[in-house]
Amino acid sequence: MSFLARANLVELSEEERVNASVADVADTPDNIPVATEPSPEPAPEAPPPPVLNDEECEVAGDRPLEEIFSSAGIPASPFPAEKMLRLLDGLRAMDASTRKAAVLAMDAADDNWQIADCVSDAERKIAAIEAYKQHLAAQVAGSEQQVSTQIADIKSGLESTTAAIRRQISELEQLLQREVAKEAQQTTSLEGTLRATREAAARETRRMATEIERLREITTQFGPV
Repeated sequence: MSFLARANLVELSEEERVNASVADVADTPDNIPVATEPSPEPAPEAPPPPVLNDEECEVAGDRPLEEIFSSAGIPASPFPAEKMLRLLDGLRAMDASTRKAAVLAMDAADDNWQIADCVSDAERKIAAIEAYKQHLAAQVAGSEQQVSTQIADIKSGLESTTAAIRRQISELEQLLQREVAKEAQQTTSLEGTLRATREAAARETRRMATEIERLREITTQFGPV
């Protein structure tokens, strides 16, 4: 990372600059080991889709990834996947094989982290995002079920009310019209809420899919064959 920073390919944080200064003093060409590609840990299994109650069917847009990962209980990694993404972005000028060899060499030269740590972190985060996508799908399904039940109840109530009002003939005709208008307004409101929920979930799903594609570059290049 310090080499990439000196080449103006990446920007180091304050902590990384301090660590890079210490590493530059301690490391010499004689004590840098030969790069070997580690065997990453097995990918964690994605949790089952959540079962939502009525209060959990509202979709919260633009949920921070850090919050998603924290909720999934992902532990801190010696070399987070986001840091590897920054490193890979700094090496875009290289071809894929050279870029991979460079990263493996950096791994071998630094005992503080292993590529396997980064791969495991990426796999955990992909699993957390997949679980979040399932949660979004469950929210939409829960909203659809609620709205469908409520609309069916409203229509059923309307039919009963209409039958009763028709028996009272002319003096209750105005009451019938009010009930019809009420049903239409409630149905329109519920359908509008469902439409907004679907749109919010679709936006979040697209955003999560983009992040998965970015993270999957790590597992594709450094994960098990």
